Amino acid sequence: MRKRVERNGVTFQAIAGTHAVFFGFDLEPEARAGCLGLAIHRTDHTEHEQYWLSGFKTFQSVVPNPDPATIYPSLFHPVQSFYWGDYTAKPNHSYTYKVVPRYGQPKSLQNRPGVWASLRLTTGNPEAGTHGVYFNRGVAASQAYAFKFGLPPHLLPPKKEKEAMAWLSRGLMEALVAFIGQADSPQFALRAAVYQFTDPDVLAAFHDAHVRGADVQIVYHDTGGEGAANDAATRDARIRHLLIPRTKAANIAHNKFVVLCSKDPDGTLRPVSVWTGSTNMSEGGIFGHSNVGHAVRDPDVAARYLDYWTQLSGNPGQPLLQQWIDSQNPFSEAGAQAGPGIHAVFSPRSALGPLAWYAKRFGTEPFTAITLPFGMSSIIEKAIDTTGDVLRFVLLDTADDHQAVWAASPKIQVAVGTLAGPDSLARWARESLSGLNVHAVYLHTKILLVDPLSADPTVISGSANFSEGSTTGNDENMLVIRGDTDVADVYFTEYARIFNHFYARYWASRLAHPGTPEDLARSFLRETDDWQAPYFVEGNPKRAQRILYATEVQGNE
Repeated sequence: MRKRVERNGVTFQAIAGTHAVFFGFDLEPEARAGCLGLAIHRTDHTEHEQYWLSGFKTFQSVVPNPDPATIYPSLFHPVQSFYWGDYTAKPNHSYTYKVVPRYGQPKSLQNRPGVWASLRLTTGNPEAGTHGVYFNRGVAASQAYAFKFGLPPHLLPPKKEKEAMAWLSRGLMEALVAFIGQADSPQFALRAAVYQFTDPDVLAAFHDAHVRGADVQIVYHDTGGEGAANDAATRDARIRHLLIPRTKAANIAHNKFVVLCSKDPDGTLRPVSVWTGSTNMSEGGIFGHSNVGHAVRDPDVAARYLDYWTQLSGNPGQPLLQQWIDSQNPFSEAGAQAGPGIHAVFSPRSALGPLAWYAKRFGTEPFTAITLPFGMSSIIEKAIDTTGDVLRFVLLDTADDHQAVWAASPKIQVAVGTLAGPDSLARWARESLSGLNVHAVYLHTKILLVDPLSADPTVISGSANFSEGSTTGNDENMLVIRGDTDVADVYFTEYARIFNHFYARYWASRLAHPGTPEDLARSFLRETDDWQAPYFVEGNPKRAQRILYATEVQGNE
């Protein structure tokens, strides 16, 4: 849901996903003068609560030694940014947000009569409609986790470990198990294709579906170390008889999807819905690095996945599977942009058409955002155009080996997975990783957002990394969803949450002299209205973001 209001010199734009609401603000010159920041009030009409949203930064003259475990109400320590996010929202809740510019002195902030704006909106419900999008927390390395739990999950007492895992899942595990659990009788069938397949609860869900009479068949990666781990886990779960080994993939059988079908008495399968996304069915995939699960409740889309699964179940080699995909799942730039809808793109294929199109869209559209867990491929790098009024966001698990070249432009904003702690910013509590991931320890999503705040957004999400190997070698699947602003809102708000989380840590870790007065000052609010300056300087990306988020969002209700 998108809403904007303009009132008495205040522009207030909100974009609501399911667990997050993103805000854009702007002020007329009269309202800017003397403004020390913005206070944000939230009324939760669903749970009948109201309070001022809070942050970590304080005025140094008011709170010179802030407690890392304390957050401070924006009424007294306002937000000094023209864009911000509420990442504590809950799905299917009705909220009223009110933004109030604050004036005066840090120790005695005041309002100006009538200078405020408010709007009411409802967050999305992932259990209803065509799309159910579920992001895990993806930030085990966070101040919130450090305060709540301290130690990595497996070092906690059993009860606390369970709480920590639920916090990290953020509904992703629950949604996946519930999707599988729909197959609760012989009138249903499940057809799955999986890579890492080791989480006990997920395996138990498939086992239980089989016990209830559902027809369950699972194509799984069965080579190398991942295959050995899958073999051991599925043996323990007593579901070996449900498995079909995938041993002839050119590289890796990297899919993570499940098709739910109804089953006629004569055995005919009728596709109902499909679960896909980036999430491996392992502890690390569900509870560790950032991931998304995406349920599409559309029989036509599910049918395309079932056809693809049927080919995989025969364990074809690369040439045969490429031939089938080239003929049955052809890709053309014109077809991908044909109009609103849900397109499925499967791999391996014989040419790099989809990757070239992804690269072109990322590199040339006005506002794009991408996640690259394993770095940027040359085909994407070569497509980047930074002329004109553009904004490009890149989110990486680790620094790219060519990052200094493509990130030199101020129009490309980069965040890299990073831990926080006193070494990077003295007032932060020390963070630690969950310990659940060996590779891509921070980020695992494969997402490309093209003009997500326009009236015609494109969301690309699935199992395939944006690479040559994922396009022509691996078993992969991607969704290309065009024209659905509700889906775009969920992906955009979650992207913003994860990007901003790592952006702060990445740049704090790069401070030249951590702990010096100059760098320490960055962790406090400015005590005059000069905090606004970068947001109004021509060529500064903060200015471009202020304008985009406050006044250029389309499709408002």
